Amino acid sequence: MEFMRVLTNPDRCMQRLGFLKYLILKASQSATNNLATLGNELITGVSRKVYVILTPQLQNYVRIALTDAIYKNLRADLSKPLDENSERQVAQVELQDIYLADSSLQSRRGKLVKEDWRKYPYLAIDLGLLRKGTYSLLVRGQSFLSLVTEEERKAFGKQEFSDVDVNPFQLTTEQRLLLLFSFIEKDGDVLSRLYSKLLPLSEPFTDREAGDYLPEIYRFISKESRKKARSGDDLLRIQKMLDTADKIEAWKGKPYSGKGARELSITPRLEPFVDLGLLSKPDPYAYRYKVTDATKIFFEPLIKVESIDYFLHSSFFEVTSKAFNLNAEHRADREIILPAIQKAYVILKSPLGYVPILEVCLLAGIYSITESGRYFEISEATDTMKALQKEIPELVRFNVDRWGVLTFVKFNGDITKAMGG
Repeated sequence: MEFMRVLTNPDRCMQRLGFLKYLILKASQSATNNLATLGNELITGVSRKVYVILTPQLQNYVRIALTDAIYKNLRADLSKPLDENSERQVAQVELQDIYLADSSLQSRRGKLVKEDWRKYPYLAIDLGLLRKGTYSLLVRGQSFLSLVTEEERKAFGKQEFSDVDVNPFQLTTEQRLLLLFSFIEKDGDVLSRLYSKLLPLSEPFTDREAGDYLPEIYRFISKESRKKARSGDDLLRIQKMLDTADKIEAWKGKPYSGKGARELSITPRLEPFVDLGLLSKPDPYAYRYKVTDATKIFFEPLIKVESIDYFLHSSFFEVTSKAFNLNAEHRADREIILPAIQKAYVILKSPLGYVPILEVCLLAGIYSITESGRYFEISEATDTMKALQKEIPELVRFNVDRWGVLTFVKFNGDITKAMGG
């Protein structure tokens, strides 16, 4: 169980989840990484200049989004009206700008700049995709990378563009499910309380208005978490949260800058949920948001549940099926669960054959709900493996932690052959 489900390093630049695809891909290419190398590779890759045929949507994006002085010449070059009867105009822009300008995106903000190299990678750490210190893939990161298509991987290396066939900033249903689970697992204490404040809002709200709720939320979580603190690091995290609450309150009434403690803390709790399909934006360039039916369908059960662990393990797939209109059928029989677990296990198993039980059940659940239209919960998948282990001990082996909780599983063969057992 998490000591405190709160993002450790929230930052304004953590807006577009699509950057995680390139970051995790780069991290996977080495057994260990360092922040400077990984972060700078991310920025260098997405800010690479490429040629593209100028379109009205790209013109509009440059005019609205690229307002800094360094883009003055680019804005001037691209401001001329397009003449359909003349030869098509070619522009040189950053790779990320081509994808962010896509009119199908709900939000077209989130461009990374040079100084973000040291900040954005912490999103992958906070979501449990990368290991702190070595910046190597954790099993959750391995799961995520397995859901990134070959076309999406190649999209970050393209040299020429006529049309954007695959936009890596668009998330597939599989990617949404995995990242949404990770957000709730790692930041659920904040998100459940924040969205309980946002759900009753019938009109669009700004990031500043949402951010004003954070001091009260942070102080409540700090008070509740202090009794569970077990180390000096736990106490430091609590104190950091209290200090942030004070800084956010100090910004009340001050001119909007986009760089204050309020915006740094609230943006990763809003913008990613636009990518995840749980918030809408009336204007893709403005930091204004609107609660949708999907927002309510997903967050109402989360707010009401007594335990986030229970929500994640016993109702996550039911709720997401409803929120994303997947219309999946609930099936918890072996014929559905075991093939999905076997498929996930092959993807995730370590050289010694072990996989964290949570990770194999999560990926299996994602496979089942998206590929066959049937869902089961993580607790049901775990119970199925337990029952199978009792019946055929030589086929399924578990590892437990010092408290006797099952942590890892290893299969000595294809478990689908036991479906008739």
